[in-house]
Parts: sequence; C-alpha cells; structure tokens
Amino acid sequence: MKKLTERRLYFAYGSNMSRARLEARVGWVRDFGRAQLHGYRHRFSKLGQDGTGKGNIEAEGGAWVWGVLYELSAEQFETLRGFEGGYRSIQLTARSPVDATPRRALSFVAERIVAELSPTPAYLEHYRVGMREHGVPADYVAELLGEPLSPLRACSRRCDGRAPSGGRSSE
Repeated sequence: MKKLTERRLYFAYGSNMSRARLEARVGWVRDFGRAQLHGYRHRFSKLGQDGTGKGNIEAEGGAWVWGVLYELSAEQFETLRGFEGGYRSIQLTARSPVDATPRRALSFVAERIVAELSPTPAYLEHYRVGMREHGVPADYVAELLGEPLSPLRACSRRCDGRAPSGGRSSE
C-alpha cells in the first residue's frame, strides 16, 4: 500500500504568487486564493545571485502583506526550497479575506537583510501576474510596485482594498 503524501499550505508573497511561475518550479498546486499576513512588511531586501533585490517579509507590528495560499506536497515544498537559496523557511498564520479563518502556512524569509535593493522589471512582472490573477487590491499593488494610484485611492501603511474613509480598517 502506498503512503499518502503529506500536504501543506505555502504562503507566497513574491514572484511565486504567479501560479504559472510556481507550477513551472514544482508542478501542479492547489490554489486557495489571496490571503493577508499580519505583523509583517514586504521589502525587496534579499540580495539575489544576480545582485538585484528579491522579495522578503520582515516582522513589523501594525503592517501586513498580501499573498497567495497554495497547497503543496512535502516533496513540492522541498523542490521549491531548492529555488529559494538565501531564504529560510518559517511557519506563520495567514488569513483569507473571504472567511478570515487563520491558516497555518510555510513561507520563506531572507537569511540576510540588505537595505535599498532594486528588483528587475522581469522579476516584478511575476508579481504583477500573480497579484492580478488573485485580485490583490490595486492600492497594495501600487504601493508595493511603485505604480501610480488612481485619484480615489491612497495607501500609506495599511492597504486593504478600500478607499480611505473615517479610519475604517480591516484589522
């Protein structure tokens, strides 16, 4: 009798938000959709082998990050780890905006933080694809990628997909 493969959730916050990119690396994955990770901020603070900035999440109270939850087998996660040199895996809790259920997931953080790095346009395109396909709010995309905001939206620290009004927040 064959042993069932262990499954685990993976929180992708960077280029792996693009399902096509992730599946090119590890094969078919189950997509649980967008999710928020509270208590972290996204920065391009991981030095890539090419000398450019790669995405990273750093602990910061009151901040949060949009990403995508995928289900991977243990073998797929180990394969992905091979692509994520210079990162270490961590366990964290992300929440789906649909039901706010906390979900334990694995992700990656940089082993060494380097300030003020710039990503390549090609790398950022993976972000755009992944955020677009998962409906990440436009104000978060604008703040993270430095793209212009529409005149009705503004975002400083907490981008929740709503126009600013009377201090409403998703937290």
